Amino acid sequence: LWRASGKPAAKADLAFSDLADGAFYADAVQWALKNGVTNGTSASAFNPDASCTRAQIVTFLWRTLAA
Repeated sequence: LWRASGKPAAKADLAFSDLADGAFYADAVQWALKNGVTNGTSASAFNPDASCTRAQIVTFLWRTLAA
C-alpha cells in the first residue's frame, strides 16, 4: 500500500521492539503507523512475520483509502 501510494516519506516513532531500523519495510511501517493504517499487534510489537487475515487486509485497504 505504501508503494502504491508513491512511497511517501513519513517518519513515525517506532516503538515496536521487533522491528529493526534497517529493515527493508521500515519506511512502509512508519508510513502505515503515521497514517493510521495499522497500529501493530500490540503496543510494543509489530509482528512482521505473522500472516494477515482477510479482515485485516480489508481494514488496511479501507484505512489507506480514508487517509
